[in-house]
Amino acid sequence: MKTFSALLEDHTRPGVYLLKAVPPVKDMEKQAKSKGFAFFHIEGQKIEKKEQFLNHAALAMHFPEHFGNNWDAFEDCLTDLSWIDDAKAENGYVILFDHFDSFADHHESQLETVVEIFKSATEYWHDQGRAMFVLLHGKGGKDLELQSL
Repeated sequence: MKTFSALLEDHTRPGVYLLKAVPPVKDMEKQAKSKGFAFFHIEGQKIEKKEQFLNHAALAMHFPEHFGNNWDAFEDCLTDLSWIDDAKAENGYVILFDHFDSFADHHESQLETVVEIFKSATEYWHDQGRAMFVLLHGKGGKDLELQSL
């Protein structure tokens, strides 16, 4: 099992991962930034609906005001990120979706949609020569068939 640090060192393995334990978020952010990654934290404790997820993601990732608040717009923004300073994301992007289980408990099918969009975005950025790592932390997630850290 890889660690967060090892993951940041290996840009050839971008993707979506289940995170078993979360070090302090500030430490993760500091480590990601020191390795040339922009870091985004989506706190999911109070996310129960699709609209809440999209709002939290838009705020955490500083989406433009014209963000359309739907899955297509979410995917478009994940594969654009032109508003993020390239100097802050030289090697790519790290997204931590913490406490995803609240969303999963209320809308498991919507969580599956989120994971598929995240997977698609990580593949897109890999093809662009940048890594995107999406880390899901929470209880459960066994049905998502994701690698664990």
